[in-house]
Amino acid sequence: MLATWGIFQRFPGLLPRAPGQPPCKLIEDPMHLPSKQSETLSDLAAKLSALGDLLCADLPAERARISPGNDLFNDRPTTEILRLVDGQAEYLVNGKLVLAGDAGDILGLPRSLNLPYGEWRNQEPIEVDIYTRDGLVNHINSDSKRQRHWAHYLLCLQSFYEQALAQETPAAFQPSAGFLHFQAGETIIRQGDNADRVYTLLEGSADALCDGVKVGEINPNEIFGALAVFTRQPRMASIVASSDCTLLAVRKEEFIDLIEHQPQICLSLIEEMAAKINQLNGQLRDLKNE
Repeated sequence: MLATWGIFQRFPGLLPRAPGQPPCKLIEDPMHLPSKQSETLSDLAAKLSALGDLLCADLPAERARISPGNDLFNDRPTTEILRLVDGQAEYLVNGKLVLAGDAGDILGLPRSLNLPYGEWRNQEPIEVDIYTRDGLVNHINSDSKRQRHWAHYLLCLQSFYEQALAQETPAAFQPSAGFLHFQAGETIIRQGDNADRVYTLLEGSADALCDGVKVGEINPNEIFGALAVFTRQPRMASIVASSDCTLLAVRKEEFIDLIEHQPQICLSLIEEMAAKINQLNGQLRDLKNE
């Protein structure tokens, strides 16, 4: 809890603990995301841990050691709240890991208020302090300073989740696409060239030619030119306009970014490639029968 230690250095004397309770162990990682997180999130997590110390100071608790399991709150009363003393717990929502909690973190607040919540699990033994919801709330309300700390804690918690959501939500991606026009007979893609763009045929039609032999057709709304971008190999066929065409062209780097933001495009490409393979198989079958 290096960042938290900095808070205590700025506010001397704020290392509270209940009478007879051993000092909390300083840790390097308060609550954090399973993926790499920003400095802002790390600072907020450290503040939450420090405020948790202040909120629980002088509040009697039952210390317990919990064996590894998939649900920390299994068979526990709904109004029970846990605070990690030693070890790490993982928070999952709909089976997805979204948070990791460390010593100092308070667990189970939404559950104690009958709000939607996920599951806390621990893969190693942990130690926790056990509180009741009403006991914690009464303890907070008995002191005006703790009430301010509680308000600060809730605001920090809200800010942590807002920042986490912003970090994990990909920004909207708008590729700088350009429109191109080709007349019938003009070459759109030349066999053997390097792949630098992916195209979508908006209007018109085009033929795919390999070594001068027609091997397929391109119809409106089809994406073409993507295979060479994925394989990083030269174009395997030429695309020639069979009628006047209007195309949408996207640079390969932006197309790859677009795939990352909209994976459903991959499914559409796979379906189109499968249809082309079936078409080629039919052509080979017809050639053999001639």
